[in-house]
Amino acid sequence: MADLPELRSVVRLEAAPAEATVVVRGGPDSVAKLQAHAQRTARAFALDGVPALGLSVFAALDDIGAASLDGILAARLSTYRVVHLATAGDVLAAGFSLLPTFARPHLTLLLETLDQVGPLLDLLGPAQPNPHYGEMTGRRRR
Repeated sequence: MADLPELRSVVRLEAAPAEATVVVRGGPDSVAKLQAHAQRTARAFALDGVPALGLSVFAALDDIGAASLDGILAARLSTYRVVHLATAGDVLAAGFSLLPTFARPHLTLLLETLDQVGPLLDLLGPAQPNPHYGEMTGRRRR
C-alpha cells in the first residue's frame, strides 16, 4: 500500500471544542453511509502512520459568523435537507476523539473501529430539518 498523507499535517493549532460546541453533520445518515465515509477517510489519510478512520464534521466554534451554527448550516450544509447535531461534550464523553483539521470550523471525528458507527449514530439521534436548506451557495443540492 502506498504511503498515505498524514492527517496531522493538516491539524490546526487550537484547543478542542468546549462542552457547549455543537458538532454538525449533514444527513440523513445511516450506519452503512457513515462506515463508507470513515473507510474513505482511511483510504485518503493516515494518522500517526495508520489509516485514519474518521468522519468529516463541522463544529459551531463561534456565536456568530462563518463558524457559528447558523453560519455552518447556511454556508456549508445548505444542500442538505436535514442535519444531525450533538454536543462535542457528548461526543467526547462517548469515547470519540475530535481532531481540528483543515480549515476552521472543520473537525475529523475519529473512530477506533467501524463497530463504533452504530453507537455514534445513536448519539447523533434523529435527523433535524436544516432551516437553511436550498439557500443559494453556488453548489448543487444533494
